[in-house]
Amino acid sequence: ALPPPPRPTTRPNCQMFKLATTLFAVGIPLALAGFVLIPRLSSPLWGTPSDQRPRIGLNDEMKPGSMTDLLIDESPAMRVVFDQPIAQPDRQFFRAVVLWDFDGTTWIRGRRADYQQAEPVQAIVQPTNYTATMEASERRWVPSLDVPLGAPEGTRLSSERVILANDRINQPRAFKLSSTLRYRLGERLNVSDRASALALPALRNPRTLALAQEWKQLFPNDPQSIVDAALAMYYARFTYTLAPPLLGIDSVVEFLFSTQAGYCEHYSSSFVVLMRAAGIPARVVTGYQGGWWSPNGNYLLIRHSDAHAWAEVWMQDQGWVRVDPTAAVDPSRVLYGSDGSGELSWFESGWFRDARNRMDGVNRMWTEAVVQFNALRQKQALTRFGISDASQRDLMTALVIAVIVMLTLATLWALRQPKARRSDALERSWLMLCKQIAKQGPTRRDNEGPRDYAERVAAHPGPMSPEAGDLIKRYIALRYSQPMADSRAIARFAASVGKFPSKH
Repeated sequence: ALPPPPRPTTRPNCQMFKLATTLFAVGIPLALAGFVLIPRLSSPLWGTPSDQRPRIGLNDEMKPGSMTDLLIDESPAMRVVFDQPIAQPDRQFFRAVVLWDFDGTTWIRGRRADYQQAEPVQAIVQPTNYTATMEASERRWVPSLDVPLGAPEGTRLSSERVILANDRINQPRAFKLSSTLRYRLGERLNVSDRASALALPALRNPRTLALAQEWKQLFPNDPQSIVDAALAMYYARFTYTLAPPLLGIDSVVEFLFSTQAGYCEHYSSSFVVLMRAAGIPARVVTGYQGGWWSPNGNYLLIRHSDAHAWAEVWMQDQGWVRVDPTAAVDPSRVLYGSDGSGELSWFESGWFRDARNRMDGVNRMWTEAVVQFNALRQKQALTRFGISDASQRDLMTALVIAVIVMLTLATLWALRQPKARRSDALERSWLMLCKQIAKQGPTRRDNEGPRDYAERVAAHPGPMSPEAGDLIKRYIALRYSQPMADSRAIARFAASVGKFPSKH
């Protein structure tokens, strides 16, 4: 009886996986060639057009609760690579925004900084050089170690030594910066700035002013003692928490004399109000403090949760001096960054956070190697191969040649194997059987099917003809009577072919 017509066969999973792996391996060099040789824009191709979705980040105002979203956001804000040994954690203050004006609830930056010359700075120690890579924030702040000595290309310095990018940072950007960690900021305080640094709204509760006046009378002409008295008060009575009680319209008064619990924005805001009430010029500074040091990548990872607020007070013969009242309440917040708050959930602390921080190295590599691969980096990469000045036409020509060469090599590789190696196990056994039959009987023609060949073998006189005919029928059954032959049946067939012809 004739065997049933063949049905569509399905490749085994291992063969499909092998095919997919081969195609993937062939596609990698093609993708790399396209990535390196396609002409680039001056800005990274992957960031065009820019993503206009609102992004979380530091703002130019601060009011009770405004930093809550930041302090619980674990997404990266920036990564910093130092040219020399990293600064100690209590020196890692990254200056971003200086807030002058206060209406009793909200601190705002004001616009004086946009039109005045940058405050002079005198470095007391050698500069710290580093590269800060900012994540997209849709803002212009470039946080820098307190304080920056200059502004890199594409940025400028505000009067309070804050670096502002000329355009909004809507894609990852790297800035080469230089800062000093010990300094004297400002030579003198002009009349306008002094008035702004002492201005206070009309307070509904006189207790704040009364407390500050008490310190002023107790320590006449001694602003440092007044600062120490305020810090001692925070240390003795106040609590650091990321979930403080809600405050009303008189937020500072309620915080100082009622709730006495909060985080950095509460302490910096109330401290500056107390200093101004005592006649000491002061202002609020926001930015980032601390971070996580990657020992493998040798960079400092700063997340949005590392956002921080502190104060600056004007001291005669010292200029603007940084004071962090939060450190008086919770020193671990300054020593260990946001990890030291003690209020993180299980997935934000411990081994899980450490593992996530270590995985950030992959994100950094992707940002530097792919997202920031612009025209300048393309030129630098090609220079390593002796191509120092290639036009767009040269790059496209090289790309076409590379694609043709790779496709040719892939084609030759696919055709390099003999037909017997490209066949499956059943086919190899069949070809071996035909070869064995041909030694003592008829040779199979190239255009001859198994049934026709079986008829010629049966007609050929010789002792092996019946055995050869049986093997050919077994091959026909395995190949054409089922969608996919059982591997064990194929193995048995191959064993029988290996013993053919049997010795009688």
